[in-house]
Amino acid sequence: MKLSDQLQLVPVQAKDQSILFQLMETIYKSAYSDFWEDGGDWYLNLIYNPIQVEKELARSRSHYFFVVWNDQQIGILKYDYPFSPREVAIPNAMKLHRLYLHEDSHGKGVAKQLLHHCESEAKKANLDFIWLEAMSKKPQAKRFYEKIGFETIFQYRLSFDLLLPQYREIEIMRKRIS
Repeated sequence: MKLSDQLQLVPVQAKDQSILFQLMETIYKSAYSDFWEDGGDWYLNLIYNPIQVEKELARSRSHYFFVVWNDQQIGILKYDYPFSPREVAIPNAMKLHRLYLHEDSHGKGVAKQLLHHCESEAKKANLDFIWLEAMSKKPQAKRFYEKIGFETIFQYRLSFDLLLPQYREIEIMRKRIS
């Protein structure tokens, strides 16, 4: 799926699990390794193992892509709909489940284009909201989402044992689709 001359989305398939894992090992650890006692290994193995990837791909509400920019795989985008969080009701909504980009692509408008794509898909599906979860200790990500119209509506603490206590606060943010 071509979003611009430089940016495209390529669907993740089950056979791509090892490529997905390697990509996320680089991207996720670069951004979050200091949040974890083990550098993030437990989390990566939980989320990107072959069984979990197949399970996520099998869900009809899941849309899972590699982000390709200038012919380079630079990240992933995953959104699910319809989907409401357990912690607070957000009916008729899309969850922006995963948006991870290599740090070399930050500040180049890639994330903004991806969010525009998500909003277009949400409008086509007649959804009312997009929501996401953002780590409270990642202020640059929160600022980005706030700048494009997301607001924090709920906070809670993650219970992952290997996640360092000072990094467990997470925020649910949402944006109304107009």
